Amino acid sequence: MSKMRYGLYLGVTALAGVLCLDPRSAHAQAVPSAAPFDPIINFGQTLKNNGIYFDAAYAYDFAAVVSGGKENGIMPIGHFSTAAVFDLETILGIPSASIHIGFDQRAGIPIEGIAGNTAGLITSDQGPFQIRLGYLYWEQGFWNDRLDVTLGRTNPTFDFAFSDISCTFVGQICAQPTSWYGNNLNGAYPISEWGGRVNFQVTPEVYVRAGVYQHQFNPPFPYADHGFAWWPSTPGAFIPMEIGYQTSYKTAQYPAKYDIGGYVDTAIANANTFIGGRNARGAWYAQGQQAVWRPDRNTNQSLWVFGGAITYTGNSGQWGQYYGGLFTQGPIYSRPRDTAGFIASLYVNNSQINPAFNKEYDFELNYGFSVIPGITFKPFADLIVNPTNGGTPAGTPPVQYHNAWVLGFQVAIDLGQAFEWPTFVPH
Repeated sequence: MSKMRYGLYLGVTALAGVLCLDPRSAHAQAVPSAAPFDPIINFGQTLKNNGIYFDAAYAYDFAAVVSGGKENGIMPIGHFSTAAVFDLETILGIPSASIHIGFDQRAGIPIEGIAGNTAGLITSDQGPFQIRLGYLYWEQGFWNDRLDVTLGRTNPTFDFAFSDISCTFVGQICAQPTSWYGNNLNGAYPISEWGGRVNFQVTPEVYVRAGVYQHQFNPPFPYADHGFAWWPSTPGAFIPMEIGYQTSYKTAQYPAKYDIGGYVDTAIANANTFIGGRNARGAWYAQGQQAVWRPDRNTNQSLWVFGGAITYTGNSGQWGQYYGGLFTQGPIYSRPRDTAGFIASLYVNNSQINPAFNKEYDFELNYGFSVIPGITFKPFADLIVNPTNGGTPAGTPPVQYHNAWVLGFQVAIDLGQAFEWPTFVPH
């Protein structure tokens, strides 16, 4: 699956049948192209013939705290994204070169505020009705794309500690472990900064990757920014690295992805006032996802197990996060594009910073109904045990909220899948 399409969904939706970069569907449940839509379908192919790849998507999350937490209530969030890739080899004859651009618009209210939680729920990426630049970068391949370099307005969200299975969950991890975003000053998608990464394929399955990103100054409410204020920055850099192994539905009977890595954040921002003089923060992580059942290699029907761990330095807000779960593609034979998933996460908070809430447990169960290709309806249930309540003002007694139940659904629409538009694959 292309990064462009992941960028369309990040944090709010997931695609059925696209794990491990292979969007083929299986056996039944196919929907033939309707003749009235042929001009729209042909539009994507025409763009491809001219070196342009386009996609657009919208996701709507409806979530409600129905029990426990700080209070009960309903918090909806809408997320529209659009992106394009310009294949410069086709357009200008520049070998293995492309330009990637994406825009994002979000509007809604964060559910975590009333759940009494600031550690685990990701349905908190609310924003005003503001269209912002999500990324704009150059990608260049060398040696038949064995070496691949990106440079421009970007972020490490797609390239480090990334898990495509994680993005099938509505209120849990996507794309990195959720604690990643609160323990460094690097901006996650759709916030971009100057930077880039280098990826080297040691073998077709094994890669080594490293990047450097300048910290971008963000306004108090970053989603309200248009994304074109490119020059304000804050001192420090974000330096991630990773080594991994990955196969796909096309290359293996039981595809898998394993990665280990870490980062150093040199920003002058010390979350732990008990450790004077230590400003830089860092982390180490290990992740894995493995298909353990796949009855027919000609289809994507499969069962996966996945899990991971990330640990932080002592001057971060948390000691670590540990998670695991199950994911199935095509849980019902006659509905191969449907998905189902379960995840459990443990957040171990830094007891020096938040002694009253040293652990939080988050769980999610969901089922994704594929209405037609490109349109998914996904009901979900989240349970937050011992909500962290990390937002308690300093000097005030901590408030212990009851365990929170969050119920809701997500509706996701991907025009590229619905109209069979081609996706960009590097040469």
